[in-house]
Amino acid sequence: MRQEACRRYLYLVFVLALAIRVAYAVITPPFQAPDEYSHYSYVKFVHDSRQLPVQSNATVRPEELQFHQPPLYYTLISPLFPSTNLIEGRQALPLRGINILLSMLTIWVAYQFALNVWPNNRFNVAFICTCVAFLPTYSYISATIRNGVLATFLCSLGFYLCAKIFGKNDGRDSSWGWIGIIGGLAAISKLTAMGFVAGAGLAILVTAPSWRTLVRRAAWFGLGFVSVAGWWFARNWFLYGHPVMVVETGFQSAHADMDLLPHIRSMWIVIFKTFWAVFGRINEIYFQDIYRFFWWFSGIAFLGLIRYAVQRRQDIPNGLLTCLTGALAVSFGLTTYYAYNYDSDQGRYMFPVLIPIATFITLGFNALVPARCRQWVLYCVLFALAGVNTVVLYRLATIYG
Repeated sequence: MRQEACRRYLYLVFVLALAIRVAYAVITPPFQAPDEYSHYSYVKFVHDSRQLPVQSNATVRPEELQFHQPPLYYTLISPLFPSTNLIEGRQALPLRGINILLSMLTIWVAYQFALNVWPNNRFNVAFICTCVAFLPTYSYISATIRNGVLATFLCSLGFYLCAKIFGKNDGRDSSWGWIGIIGGLAAISKLTAMGFVAGAGLAILVTAPSWRTLVRRAAWFGLGFVSVAGWWFARNWFLYGHPVMVVETGFQSAHADMDLLPHIRSMWIVIFKTFWAVFGRINEIYFQDIYRFFWWFSGIAFLGLIRYAVQRRQDIPNGLLTCLTGALAVSFGLTTYYAYNYDSDQGRYMFPVLIPIATFITLGFNALVPARCRQWVLYCVLFALAGVNTVVLYRLATIYG
């Protein structure tokens, strides 16, 4: 793909991604997205009271369901809460616009990440942007009020900084302090960001050439993290007796009577489906024909990854590969743990590691697609994913009337 053709392709990606997100925000009625009313109520509480909420007991009141969440997102957008009165009957729309902006910035960060890793491989750069821009659940969630969109943006920014460090063999140990700060900000946006924090920590451990370097890098990383997030973990310990206390509704797992392996298999299938395409206030809107497409899409990427591993390519720095793999593994483990203990099989909890997921999908397709066919494949994937979102938007418009 020539440079000019790649530029036109990326412009098309950004324009379509923005249009799809705006359409989701307009078509979806207020508070018909997952937990949106609870997130809205958190913002309202911070705006009205000028303090953070305390949720020491499980609750079923929708206004308080998210009061245990880290506060950064709600604090940042609380000054904008009066804008919810601007459009009668669509009070969620102005705050949804903030998350649309954050998700568009995330696509831009994905572009910068890919350009840093593969400055001469336009297929990889374009493919990563396409995956991040048009993943249906992420496109939909990005057009609603929720803290995970900020966490995804910050984690993506952190992966970009890691790519810069490993790509340029930056010997300055103090650079890890900035990554620690980004990790801390992501953690006090949503705890699902801990996958990125763990991945970065693992990269420090594995790549340090000596124990002295390891100590210095870990100290800078830890100092950055604690300086912005330490207060919140200390507050949790003081209020709840646990630094990462998660106060939920108290619902017991619906699979408690199942054997462990069938339970895990059932959870993983639901996590897969809800990662790719699920909609509605309580994930009640889904489409089996769309899932068939994503089973095939994921299967092709997986086969490509096998070929990539067999070929033993070295087009990603080992330190960055360690970071991406570690973050993805920890995030998947935490998502499985949460699903098992709280009966909440939510693939969207994996969105903070969207960059690693898009990277591995891209590597899989890169390994399978001949160079002469790559531009054709890019446009096929672009219009397939954009088409899935268009079909979903039409069906949602029909459902909501």
